Amino acid sequence: MPGMLVLLVLFGLGAYLLESNSSIFALAERERGLDTFKQRHVDMDTLWKFLLAGETDKELGEPYKMYPVDVTYPSQKFHATLVEYPFGSTPRVDAQDVFPRGIMLYVHGYNDYFFQREMAEKADSAGFAFFAVDLHFCGRSYREGEVRADMRNLKEYYRELDYAIELSRQIVKENVERESRANRDTGENAEAEFFEIHNKAMSLPFVMVGHSMGGLLTSLYVNDRSLDKFDAVVLNSPFFEYNFNVLMRKVVFPLISEFALYFPDFSVGSTGDPNYAYSLLKSEKGEWEYNLDLKSMDRPTQYLGWVRAIFKGHRRVEKGLRINSPVLVLHSNCSEKDKEWNDNYTHCDGVLDVEHIKERSANIGGNVKMVEVQDALHDVFLSKTPARDFAYETMFKCIDSSIK
Repeated sequence: MPGMLVLLVLFGLGAYLLESNSSIFALAERERGLDTFKQRHVDMDTLWKFLLAGETDKELGEPYKMYPVDVTYPSQKFHATLVEYPFGSTPRVDAQDVFPRGIMLYVHGYNDYFFQREMAEKADSAGFAFFAVDLHFCGRSYREGEVRADMRNLKEYYRELDYAIELSRQIVKENVERESRANRDTGENAEAEFFEIHNKAMSLPFVMVGHSMGGLLTSLYVNDRSLDKFDAVVLNSPFFEYNFNVLMRKVVFPLISEFALYFPDFSVGSTGDPNYAYSLLKSEKGEWEYNLDLKSMDRPTQYLGWVRAIFKGHRRVEKGLRINSPVLVLHSNCSEKDKEWNDNYTHCDGVLDVEHIKERSANIGGNVKMVEVQDALHDVFLSKTPARDFAYETMFKCIDSSIK
């Protein structure tokens, strides 16, 4: 990809010089005007349609459930999927309590989808109702003929996150009311009890967990939905910077970003190598099994519009965000980017530069805790047992301290 990008710089520079500045500014202004809501924007009638369409998850099976999330943004229709691990599905000490301590929503990374049963089970055991979203064009949400994992603006995802959050709350409320119905007071206190249950369910602490590109998206979303309350945010190796040298990041990508305004559908091929996939897959060097049709060995074809969208997100992080919630950033202690496989890929971040993660994470809010996970992979929760056990322990301790 770097060679291709260098060539594109020449074209981008020419396009930049030939086109008027006013035209560029007009296009950029349109981008900035997309989705300026500071709160979730949800139509309740539409939400109930999603709720009623829930069914057994086709990837993970029982007890997991999946719900369609169909949105329009700003005029294009997108299909996302919410996955639920019903609260109480994993044995725990306080099994008699029908109320979870909070709700957790997981946002996956690029070329990814939710398949981490262990995460759902650990969250449930810790007392959290667990949900995950497969973003449009990704995982369960992909439809034949779509460009897998593609997008043109990170704000494309905001509306489906709005619905995923509100739908999660409604599902928890419905489940709690159903479980409480048998013991509900049928006398004069019944109505008061009903409203108490409703209000408690709808005000449960909410935790966002984002991995890699999902970490970038989660950071921007929580920052922009500033009037909504998120009790804790967990970022798992957030994608805050391209893993290229300073010349590429400071010179080439800004020019490519301008060029992409005019040629967003120009293909730059597929970047990266399969080494990270090797470190994960049980059939290779790792210990995990997942659907290679939904999370491929090689990354999907990328387009200039996607490159620009990510670049613009990176620059926002670089300039600084104002996330009001407590934020935990988990990352490995080392990085590896050799094109040839080596054993470092089994205990280092094989996708991003951890120094970039640390540098950018300092700019996202006033209450940010960064924790280095020894021998962790890019997805710290898919690392070998000692690393991921430490990561889970750290995450739940931080969440506990945030929601007390």
